[in-house]
Amino acid sequence: MLAFSYEIKRLVVELNGALAATFRPLGLTCVKADALMALEQLGPVSLNELAGHLVAESGHPSRLISTLDAEGLVTRTRSDRDRRAVLISLTDRGRDLARRAREARQPLVAEFARRHGGDLDQVTERLRDVRDFLAGRADPDGNPDQKI
Repeated sequence: MLAFSYEIKRLVVELNGALAATFRPLGLTCVKADALMALEQLGPVSLNELAGHLVAESGHPSRLISTLDAEGLVTRTRSDRDRRAVLISLTDRGRDLARRAREARQPLVAEFARRHGGDLDQVTERLRDVRDFLAGRADPDGNPDQKI
């Protein structure tokens, strides 16, 4: 298990490094690029909906959206269906940066698929199984209400 954990952590570091180098010329961090590309795909969404598509710490999506708003990349508007809800959408500039981020990422995605494409679906499914197992596992004393 220790070797597996180490490899996963190293994979995240290497992947983030490759993506950071890809997005840096656009003036974007990985987190900002992920948010813009998610909004491009999802369309106007609530903060909770966006957070569900991003891997982020608690409270982080709110700060991220405030930053993107201050940079003129997103707007926040009241929902027509629920006046209490705020919808986040891309500005024209945000849409352009999302497109450019996706295009900048494409050579890395293509090379990764060329080298590992045949195994990706199977590896992804195994990683999902491990994540789901760990997320649902009880504490060592067998208490199902306590996560480890």
